[in-house]
Amino acid sequence: MRRDADLIERLQQFGLSETEASVYLAVVHRGEATPSTVASDTGVSTSYVYQLADRLADAGFVSVDDHRSPTRIRAHPPAESLRDRLETMQQTMSEVTERYERPPEDHDALEVVRSRQTLRKRIRTLVERAESELFLAVPVELLSELADPLRDAVERGVLVLLAAAGDLADIEQDASSLATAVRSWVRGTTVYVYADQTRGVISPSALLGWEHGDAEAIGFANRSVAVAVEAAFLGTVWPASEEVSLRDPLPLPATYGGFRRSVYDATRRLRDGESVAVEAQVKSADGRSRSRRSVEDVRGRLVETRQSLVDPRNVEFGMENTLVVETDDGRVTVGGTGGFLEDYEAVSVTLARGER
Repeated sequence: MRRDADLIERLQQFGLSETEASVYLAVVHRGEATPSTVASDTGVSTSYVYQLADRLADAGFVSVDDHRSPTRIRAHPPAESLRDRLETMQQTMSEVTERYERPPEDHDALEVVRSRQTLRKRIRTLVERAESELFLAVPVELLSELADPLRDAVERGVLVLLAAAGDLADIEQDASSLATAVRSWVRGTTVYVYADQTRGVISPSALLGWEHGDAEAIGFANRSVAVAVEAAFLGTVWPASEEVSLRDPLPLPATYGGFRRSVYDATRRLRDGESVAVEAQVKSADGRSRSRRSVEDVRGRLVETRQSLVDPRNVEFGMENTLVVETDDGRVTVGGTGGFLEDYEAVSVTLARGER
């Protein structure tokens, strides 16, 4: 039924894949069901239903009673399982709105965009000028005109995270040339383009169409707005989308000005079983003014990363990115700009091949 298809699409915005949403909805319809019953209702194999049920349980959507035979899957009340996700979305929108409605002294860094042509131009300019990081959630149709500048950004070492909304069949073979990581996103949702932790644009997707009515976009070059948009992208859009393509890490040795790219490469190499040496210039994360902290060197062996850039994630919130390094003096943690959970804040990071 179309109604179910619409509901499954909306559930994807809460971090579920299409298949997870279908299985969850089947359990909700019955309240409690066995994996074989859910498999029959959804067309998903029984063995895969077991896997998806465990994921849904970890995310708080269902509980799995495997002490009974057969196993029973029970739906949690939606008001409980969706509440935290709704609160995150509402908080993000409130923060963006608050910054948009601030007094005029902050508005010199904000721009209202009402034209489809102007919006497309702003997006292309952001891609062309990105230096270290570029995050995008855009309709797949826009990628034909962004393909060349995206490839240029990837080639100059920019960390490009692309959530493409729509049918990715036409770009799937070429996905790794367009972005460091590509994920499939839900059509018709908000457009995000965010560069270098400072500037970007956020817009209703309707503004990219010919008939967009009174839709407006907000362009910004303001750190406080950028933080809210970054949190929305990494905390909501990225985990709610489905991984499609991952680009290989940069050749070693490699020095990174953008910390998150070092975490992405380090994660990929650790998961491939490689030994990685870390040499980082850092400042202690002790709460003092950044300009008053002296630069130190951290050297050692990479033992772990904490990140939300590639599946599986191993962090509690999307903006957490950490390198865990075993040094001669013990284990230390290194984070990015503004990091507060780690021992140190990175100025630059170099990764090299470690000793076996």
